[in-house]
Amino acid sequence: PTKPEGALEVIPGVKFAMVIDLGKCIGCRRCAYACKRENNIPDTISPPYIMVFQTKAMTGVSGYTPPHETFGEGATMHYTRLRKNKWYMPVQCNHCDDAPCVKVCPTGASYKSPDGIVMINYKKCIGCRYCMAACPYQARRFNWWHPEIPPEDINPLVPLREEGVVEKCTFCVHRTRRGRKTRCVEVCPNEARIFGNINDPDSEVSKLIASERNFRLKEELNSGPRIWYLTSPKKKNMMWFKPLPPFKNIRGLR
Repeated sequence: PTKPEGALEVIPGVKFAMVIDLGKCIGCRRCAYACKRENNIPDTISPPYIMVFQTKAMTGVSGYTPPHETFGEGATMHYTRLRKNKWYMPVQCNHCDDAPCVKVCPTGASYKSPDGIVMINYKKCIGCRYCMAACPYQARRFNWWHPEIPPEDINPLVPLREEGVVEKCTFCVHRTRRGRKTRCVEVCPNEARIFGNINDPDSEVSKLIASERNFRLKEELNSGPRIWYLTSPKKKNMMWFKPLPPFKNIRGLR
């Protein structure tokens, strides 16, 4: 596909992946807030790129989250208080190796990059939303209205999308191809998120996937999701408070 204007070069030999430790996630949503600010996501986009579900299932003990606990009965994004007897599960674009969204895109706007990121060329997107229907993770968002963001809040490294196109998580490509972590990883207060190069056997993500009990969402679809969830029990002293509001300097690299 035609490379979008301003896109960074792919780092040779790198394939990005993410690990989320459900035993450490406290459901505070800082990842979602930071993602919104970092990636110029307007208020008209809802839900955000990162959806954090409160579930009944004790995923860290059972080792598997039943489908009805992930989407639908037994799970909700609409919680205002963090609870000790609940588990929290972030869900976002899984950057699948064999991505259904890429298969159905009629213009090639959605494509799989060699470094493992599923990208969108906004100039080629015609807004047909086939990709939204095909995504098994409900991870894509459509711009129904022209996005409005105060000029002082715009991240110049991230292109502003237009009305009538689809957008989603990019694994913070403007950061990760510069050797930085995704913003959601940086702001997690409990270090529940780990990001890195799965082609490197010595990377933290590779070691965790190889050594810890884990699963991937809807792996039976054979789409090859690039996000793994650790199912270890809760390991840290948890802080129970209201979900954290956006904080100053939430955006990182400019």
